[in-house]
Amino acid sequence: MKLFLSSLASTTLDLAKPLLPYEPSQLKLAFIATATDPYGDIDMPWLDADRAKLIAMGFKLSDYDLKNKTASQLRADLSSFDVIFVSGGNTYYLLEIVRKTGFDQVLGELLDKGAIYIGASAGSVLLCPTIDHVRLIEHPEVVPDLVDFRGLGLTDYLIAPHYGKQKYESRYKQIIQDWGDRILLLKDNQALMINGDKIELVTNQEEKDVNDY
Repeated sequence: MKLFLSSLASTTLDLAKPLLPYEPSQLKLAFIATATDPYGDIDMPWLDADRAKLIAMGFKLSDYDLKNKTASQLRADLSSFDVIFVSGGNTYYLLEIVRKTGFDQVLGELLDKGAIYIGASAGSVLLCPTIDHVRLIEHPEVVPDLVDFRGLGLTDYLIAPHYGKQKYESRYKQIIQDWGDRILLLKDNQALMINGDKIELVTNQEEKDVNDY
């Protein structure tokens, strides 16, 4: 299983190259930004930066929306992609859509067949045992009927993105107090990279400052 779970993808994607079997120009990537639906038409510079970085690296990028799909549709549509990229956004909304469509099951099948998963923020938290450790920096009220906060459980870590941002400082103190050493705090220049049995926290030292997105 190959996973690259970032806080901000644009500042860390170069570190994902060890996971790639070929050059990015030879790989098809599904760019899934479904988690941004609750944001409407507001500017999302972090999403634009992630997309631009992937294109600059040479990936053959195609936009894909999970909404209103069935598991069989997802299986048919996504089986031809080498890389599945799931963007940031609202993790609670994303989890609801993932459950409704069966993406949780389909993703496991794709990974078993060799697909690579890249997550950014919400896309990374989705793979944790639970998503509810990010409640204080999220908006769970977007999906008031969601009461089961179990994530996909593809990593044992509870990833907490955007650590170090001043606007989250007091909320992160509470998150750390509530969840203790189960939390993996990720700055925007860091990612958790999983390549089979090898698990490592990688840092882009050239991106020392936390981005202000």
